[in-house]
Amino acid sequence: MDLELFLADLSGRFDTRRRLEMDRLVEDLTDAERVGVTLSSRMIAMRGRHLDVLLRGGERLGGVVVDVAESWVLVRTAGGDSLVPLSAVVAAWPMGGVVAGGPGPGDRVGIDHVLREAAGLGLPVVIDHDAGLHTGVVVAVLADHFDLDPVDRSVRGGGGAGSAAMDSPLVLSLSGIRRVRLLGPLG
Repeated sequence: MDLELFLADLSGRFDTRRRLEMDRLVEDLTDAERVGVTLSSRMIAMRGRHLDVLLRGGERLGGVVVDVAESWVLVRTAGGDSLVPLSAVVAAWPMGGVVAGGPGPGDRVGIDHVLREAAGLGLPVVIDHDAGLHTGVVVAVLADHFDLDPVDRSVRGGGGAGSAAMDSPLVLSLSGIRRVRLLGPLG
């Protein structure tokens, strides 16, 4: 037996096995990385670019991505800015790549924080909610819901026996928000 041919064959088989192992490792690492990719990290890559989103309930919103946090995207449309919870987004296109690391520690401001600030400033808001479209002033933001003093008090019903008092705020769940628009100037 030719020892040189034997060693060459052994070396070739070793190299082939190493390439296969490396290919499998790359596949495993790629899969592991994809598992951690969030919608917000993909939307961060869309900052400054046009994005169409389809919201729960069927509304389509198209505009430029202004800002993104862990739980929302700010979209600028011809009609103004809309703060959209990512939980309300059921589809988005076209999507770009991924920003390494996703949102940073400062990007954890939630919609509840935005509503608290609007309440503190007395800013009127338009809330597109699973319970309808409501305009008013946020009175209080609690753990999983908020109180809204609506501009149109007819949303409460006829005012008959057993109905809520007309001067009480409307209570809405935070999870039902599809988008928020602030009305009036800041500051």
